[in-house]
Order: sequence, then structure tokens, then C-alpha cells
Amino acid sequence: MKKRQIRQLMLVMAGVMLLGGCSSQATADSDKTADSVVVLEEETGPAKTDSVKAEPIYEEVTSIADIYAEIQGSVELYSPMEFDDEFLMNYYGIDAGLLEEYVFSMSEDAASAETIVVMKAKSVEDVDNLTSLMQVVVDEKRNEMENYLPEQFAIVDKAEVEVKGNYIWLVISENEDTIKKIIEDGLK
Repeated sequence: MKKRQIRQLMLVMAGVMLLGGCSSQATADSDKTADSVVVLEEETGPAKTDSVKAEPIYEEVTSIADIYAEIQGSVELYSPMEFDDEFLMNYYGIDAGLLEEYVFSMSEDAASAETIVVMKAKSVEDVDNLTSLMQVVVDEKRNEMENYLPEQFAIVDKAEVEVKGNYIWLVISENEDTIKKIIEDGLK
């Protein structure tokens, strides 16, 4: 008799643990957004499907620091130097207070035009102004290289300031295509 009670107790405990595991899985599944919800009737009844208009799922965008780290790990940058808030304001009139995050990197060698800038504006209203200020960076690099280093001028001449939502980026590099792909993939 005692063995039977222990066996029943063990089965009950196993059932509780099993149901507890299913419950937390159901909670985790209910946190996900779905296009439709299936509502089950009793075991003998048919399933009923109700359509639910779901909000789109947005993946977490990779941080700009992570994107830049991936760039550094994927391509060889020519003596990169990252610049701070004061540099942005003094040389290009960019107020870092308008930015949620950014990376502003230029080659410290004057013979290289390599520049990588990725910024996230705090407000969409500031994107046009920041884009114009980034165009100043391109124009100044063009002027520096035009008569000085024709091969670097060619790299600068094809550079464009790009925008996606609150993000603005500029790539002046021989590895422009690879770097842009890393940025675009990080911002998906």
C-alpha cells in the first residue's frame, strides 16, 4: 500500500512539473506577436480561428558601436582615429546633443581620405540638418584631395551621405561597398 501511495505521489509531482513547464512555455509563446490566434474548444470540439491584426515585429537594431567594431574586424582601416563631441562641434558644427549615439572616424594620415561616420539622431526633425552638415564633411574632403591626391579624390568624389530613419552615415573608403553593407545589415 505504501509503495502505491509513493508511486501516485511521484506521478502527481511529475504531472505538476510537466504542467508547470507547459505553462511557462505558453506564457513565452503568448509574448510573441502572431498574425492569428487559434482558440481551442474542449477536447471534443473543433478549433476556432480568430484573425488578429498584429503589429509588425521590429528587430533590435545593432548599436553603432557594435557596427563600427564589426567594420574594424572586417576591413583594414587606414590609421583610424575616432573623434569626440568637441571635434564635431568645432570643425563641422554638429551638436552631439542632437545625437543618441555616433561614431566619427577619420584617418589621421593626411594622405588618406578614409572617413566613416554613423550617427543616430535623437529626433527625426534633426535629420535634414545633420545630413547637410555631413555633406560639408564630403565637400571639405573633396577640396582637400582634389589637387593633392587624385586617387583619394576619386574615392571621395563617389561618396554620398545616406539616411534611413534617424540614422545618417557617410563612408569614404576604398572598402566602401563592404563597409556600407555592414552598416545597412546592422540597421535592419
